[in-house]
Amino acid sequence: MCIYGYCRISTKRQSIDRQIRNIKGSYDKAVIIQEVYTGTKQDRPEWNKLYKKAKAGDTIIFDSVS
Repeated sequence: MCIYGYCRISTKRQSIDRQIRNIKGSYDKAVIIQEVYTGTKQDRPEWNKLYKKAKAGDTIIFDSVS
């Protein structure tokens, strides 16, 4: 079993640090996946890789959904 933390921001001017800090604060062993990609598209490269990699029993944590 693996715990993944998925963190996404829309632009390089934004900071992803808060999301990482919040996830690591509760799940210190989480493997963090970072992505800088628009929220208007569902075809996100890093998310697609993670989705294919995750197995039954793995957990994917999001800091927030917006």
